[in-house]
Amino acid sequence: MISPFLFIYDAPPDASTQSAVFQPAVFPLPNRLGTQWIDPNALIAHDLGIKSQFTPTAILQPLVLDTRPLSNTPSSSLPNTLHDVRAAAARTLPQKTARRSSQKNYLAPSPFRPANVPADRRVLLWTTPYSLHSQAVHDNEISHCLQVKMFEGLLIATTDDTRQAYGAGLLRFNQFCDAESIPEALRMPASSILLGAFVADHMGTCSGKCIQNWLSGLRLWHLYNAAEWHGKEGWLPSLKKAAEKKGVSFKRPMRGPVERAHMLTLRSHLDLSIPRDASKWAAATTAYWGCRRLGEVLPKSANKVAAEHDVFRSTRVTRSEIEGRRVISFHLPWTKTTGVRGGECYLTEIPGDPLCPVAALENHLKINHTPPPSTPFFAFQENGSWTTLIKSNFLTWTSSIFREHNLEHVFGHSFRIGGSLAYLLLGVEPKVIMKIGGWTSLCFLIYWRRLEQVIPLAVARAMHMESHMRAFASSHSLPFTAEDLDFNLSND
Repeated sequence: MISPFLFIYDAPPDASTQSAVFQPAVFPLPNRLGTQWIDPNALIAHDLGIKSQFTPTAILQPLVLDTRPLSNTPSSSLPNTLHDVRAAAARTLPQKTARRSSQKNYLAPSPFRPANVPADRRVLLWTTPYSLHSQAVHDNEISHCLQVKMFEGLLIATTDDTRQAYGAGLLRFNQFCDAESIPEALRMPASSILLGAFVADHMGTCSGKCIQNWLSGLRLWHLYNAAEWHGKEGWLPSLKKAAEKKGVSFKRPMRGPVERAHMLTLRSHLDLSIPRDASKWAAATTAYWGCRRLGEVLPKSANKVAAEHDVFRSTRVTRSEIEGRRVISFHLPWTKTTGVRGGECYLTEIPGDPLCPVAALENHLKINHTPPPSTPFFAFQENGSWTTLIKSNFLTWTSSIFREHNLEHVFGHSFRIGGSLAYLLLGVEPKVIMKIGGWTSLCFLIYWRRLEQVIPLAVARAMHMESHMRAFASSHSLPFTAEDLDFNLSND
């Protein structure tokens, strides 16, 4: 049984009496009563059922999260300081309630892992005995207020979605440690052997990508606690490859693209003179022809719209005309690849096409006119007020229509995939598609679908171009191949 206690001593233990198995690792614990000493080795000994050579003078009680303001004066104990600093940083995040735990997510109670902590805050609020050591080091160098600012910066550096996903890794790792009776003090820094055992234990139970995400979460957890990371050492690279192979059956099938039939079906269900429908159609064509993730153009929640992430009507919109075609571009404050540097969404007019994105967007801006500057870009007027079109509602609407018409089930990412496929079928060069969709590497190639259509068209265009070149060369009595050239080489 894992011990939930941390022992505090009135005097530093004598290192000469320590067992060879447990190297001395005591460090000072300053408080108002003087200097006490924390011995993480005693915690290990207690967890393993080994009689400690020292008598604890105090036992810490489980930490309970609160909303007290952070004091500018040192706390009465190191654990309280650790709690106060991190709780203060956590209060900068939006209020959130943890989900009710299911049986598979059960975790044994521990003062290091407070209950009811939302998954996206576990990297900050779940700790280990090593966290106390890290806190003591910080206390010797900087004030508590500066420490809070540092943690706030760490939270800003990662998105809520990323921390939410990584929280699963912390849960699975501590469940594994509990099941294997791994002492609290050995969980951080986690050795390569412990991490390897964790990977091996889950091989064949989920995809290799899932396990890699868990490890990424553990790495971030170590970063928050200034602990050394051993995730690339020893057998781990090979074990991760093995997890990838054994997890093939758990891989999700590739997402299908939204195709022209999907888009025409959506259009048939809309009255573009209605503000709500005008908004939906503009969002659909923008995600499709702009090759954009839905999360880059639509907010996830009407209550959590943020200027640094979501596009507002006050964003920069540019209109131009190139070779008789209207072009609209608008600024996205955030994209997955560029983060807060943002990017541009480019839409080009397709005259006479019912799927024209420029016509759809101009119609939305005309019908849903004169909103407050802080209104989300695709919000619409309804009953005298503005309603935010959010991603989940949009997908619920599209999915129900596709289901009704027996069209292939697609996801939010499918609009981006479908748009890139449409451009390929039109003969647009891949490097141009990369710019449209904001891809920064050739990874966009994995989104190509319907290659049975794309490849024959590309080959046919190449052959058509060759025939034109041959005809041009013949009509002008010009050589077409290298063999037709007459080289007269002479030595001067």
